[in-house]
Amino acid sequence: MSYGLGSGLGGKTVSELTCYNDRAPSAEGGNCLNSALLACAQCSLVKYCSGRCQRQHWQKHRIECESSLNKADWQPHWIKENRVPYFYATTSRANSKSMSSNGLWGQLPAYNILQLSYNEGLAQAVYKDIKLCFTAASDIRNLVETLNSLPKGYQGTCDVLLNEPDTVSANRNLVILYILMTAGPSIDEAAELAMHLMYSSRLTANMAAYLSRCVHMIYGDSARCGDMTFQRTFPTRGRGKLYSAQPAMAIKRPVEMFLSRYELGRAMRRMKDTMFDGLRVDERHKLLSRLEPPHRLAHVYFWKTGVLAPFSLDLKPFTQPNRLAFTPQGSWLGTSEDLSPLHGWDIAKVQATGLRNGVDPTGDMFGCLFFHVKQELREFISRVKDFHINIHHTQYDPRLLSKGVSIGVLPSFSDASFDRIDLGDMGDRLGIKECLEDWGVLLNRENLHSCVVAHSKRWIDSQPALSRVPLSSPQSVLDFLRLRCRNIPSLEPRLKKMLEQGTYSPAILRLIESLDAFVDYGPSFQVYLASHDVLETCVGIGLQQRKRNDVHPKRFGMSLDAPASQTLPDITREEYYNLFSIGGADLSTRFIEFEIQL
Repeated sequence: MSYGLGSGLGGKTVSELTCYNDRAPSAEGGNCLNSALLACAQCSLVKYCSGRCQRQHWQKHRIECESSLNKADWQPHWIKENRVPYFYATTSRANSKSMSSNGLWGQLPAYNILQLSYNEGLAQAVYKDIKLCFTAASDIRNLVETLNSLPKGYQGTCDVLLNEPDTVSANRNLVILYILMTAGPSIDEAAELAMHLMYSSRLTANMAAYLSRCVHMIYGDSARCGDMTFQRTFPTRGRGKLYSAQPAMAIKRPVEMFLSRYELGRAMRRMKDTMFDGLRVDERHKLLSRLEPPHRLAHVYFWKTGVLAPFSLDLKPFTQPNRLAFTPQGSWLGTSEDLSPLHGWDIAKVQATGLRNGVDPTGDMFGCLFFHVKQELREFISRVKDFHINIHHTQYDPRLLSKGVSIGVLPSFSDASFDRIDLGDMGDRLGIKECLEDWGVLLNRENLHSCVVAHSKRWIDSQPALSRVPLSSPQSVLDFLRLRCRNIPSLEPRLKKMLEQGTYSPAILRLIESLDAFVDYGPSFQVYLASHDVLETCVGIGLQQRKRNDVHPKRFGMSLDAPASQTLPDITREEYYNLFSIGGADLSTRFIEFEIQL
């Protein structure tokens, strides 16, 4: 039975691209439904079934195709207006340690915290019971990547503790997990709907109606009951269960959001007010200035439509707001860092999935992402259906939750022994030393491969000698670049020529950012850890820092197979573009792992 939750005509799910021509004289409603075969040579964003359809549609498509965004000489506004970009005129990023929301889309490529091939081994893990913990998961990407890595034919039981302190993010996760894990729509429909709930601001009427139904199934009358704790257990498509436990007060605002009544027009105006705010225009243009012309055009199209879909998909059926993405009053939940959902996934894998589904990654990157996220969610549903997987969803302060786990408050984790604990960037907000004291003691001492995984983006802010200087004048830029390139004197004449384009030219900004790829931050990061008593804390709780990471490379641009002597990324120009330009990875972010002290 179909629930009509797909993105295509009549609520069908989208499995292939159809012809972009919506002006076909012989087609019903003008939409040609033939398979798309021929890509537009100028933008690679759309495909047609034939040259005839392409010619019929050219008068409409040329407006997109001949946009200034799709031209090599496009310039950001700060260049046209001859001014300092706002991101240099304003203060540097805040060092707040608050437990605020991490935004809608995530800022790091999703990663698998098991990496069984580098640890327990795939064959050895088939019959092994596994316990995982995500202490502050603002979305489900790492959970999906991790469970999708379980070996085929897995016979053990996998228990996952998925916690998120932010009430809105936590309950977004719960609704999406409920749709993915419980019986009802087909795997294809559930995956496509969940993908839109994660990344789109608009839904079809059928999607919105089913979302409302699920919200009532999850929360019922719980918002009006007198219990101090909201607790639910849901059966899944397989042998496992989906559990949720959180303070009753925590669900009040999310439920108000999910059952709100504002109309689409209001929501989209609020989203565009935020996305196209004048003070944020330079951040957007900074991103666009790194991209190939078709990718610029694709990003702006996504920002305007608010729907993650192939460029050629007819979006007229998307008439309802996604109430998981807006406040009860209709304000968009996105943050200043929510510029592109592409920042949350491995771009090389996204491109490969797109190609398998007939999408050209040189243009329609969001079409590639549509199929990739849907594929990952389909695989996740299949794992839940075939394996014994229990997900324990919670919404608590991680500091309090760790104490609760240690005294056996959660029966499934009464032995307080996890095989993996992912702290995420919690150390940047609460302090890595404090996080290790809370969670490091909960590692499985009987598993030599058990570990705590964490990453830090803000560590470099506490190292004044490493931070980027304000670009106040061409001379300061040149001095800064000389310092970074002191071992490559031949670059100086080329730098002077680049400076002739303007201090704040995209070429200069790209160069400054790329220089971090050629700096070994390892020793400085160790100094940072020592200054925060991290290594001393490890000794006190029986842990040690891994000399070689076995879950995530120490920095982006390196692999787990890299020799121990390698400290800098060894990547091609194309790989750099995928990872840092369109993928948005931060060059100074460091990953660190802690294991049981031997």
